[in-house]
Amino acid sequence: MTSETFILYGDVNVEFTITELADGSLQFDLKVLDDTGSIGDLNAFFFDLADDSLTHGMTITGSDVTDTVLKVDGVTKVDNYTNMNGEVIKELGKFDAGVQFGTQGIGQDDIRETSFILSHNTANLSLQDLSMQDIGVRLTSVGAEGGSRDGSLKIGGEVPDFPDGPVEPVNVAIDDTMTVSEVETFNPPFVPFDYLSDFAESILENDQTDEFIYAGDVTAVNGDANAIGDIVLGSNGGAIKIFADGTVDFSAASSEFGPSDFAYLNDGETAQTAFEYTIEGGSTATLTVTVTGISDGGGGPIDDGGPIDFG
Repeated sequence: MTSETFILYGDVNVEFTITELADGSLQFDLKVLDDTGSIGDLNAFFFDLADDSLTHGMTITGSDVTDTVLKVDGVTKVDNYTNMNGEVIKELGKFDAGVQFGTQGIGQDDIRETSFILSHNTANLSLQDLSMQDIGVRLTSVGAEGGSRDGSLKIGGEVPDFPDGPVEPVNVAIDDTMTVSEVETFNPPFVPFDYLSDFAESILENDQTDEFIYAGDVTAVNGDANAIGDIVLGSNGGAIKIFADGTVDFSAASSEFGPSDFAYLNDGETAQTAFEYTIEGGSTATLTVTVTGISDGGGGPIDDGGPIDFG
């Protein structure tokens, strides 16, 4: 289900969430916010439609709905007590529909949160039917929480411009780290990958799609879509293989059978090198590899410039 949330701002702010339901109807969720210091009782909601013809054959239902009015460019009130007459109508004009919640009058219901369903007998409704349309809210029992709440309020505004069609999920690549020694080599065939920090097996484990775990692949390494699984050089030495599933295999040597690029490090000293990868949708992140120097025991094959076998 596709939904959009926005806020109608005023002396009392009202949050709206409109959701496309599987049966072709729309669910409206209204909530009075308390962030202005004042609250109110939701008395009525007024709105326009992008397609005026939809007013014929439309039904509005909800547990708090007590009355409705539908008329193209002709609605200013639901009854004599529930109206939007005044500045809102002067600015926005008459609405196509009005929905009354509860009973009229101060302190009768105190509805601060409610829902209703907007449906049509022949058409499937979508967010586009409300996109950039005028809306209005009437509240009674307006005032500070715990105060007299003897005011009333009419707020008008416009629905945001909703995207046309389903919103594509947003993939976000997140930076990763790993730590190796200066004698790290590419793995033999029976060792499939190197572990990252926190024993992660893949640079994709912390990447996200909206609020969920990213389920796609690596699409490029250092900007090259053809480099996946191939040897790629680091920004400051070393080389890596990054595979489509996000597993990696690092070597401290940047040339085959060459010496470690980090042989200059003394025991405990560190240096860093980095690699960039891309995921579906184009988001990029950096894998930073910290290389730690180790004692060669007086002249081992790496620290004195000996070769590293890429395997």
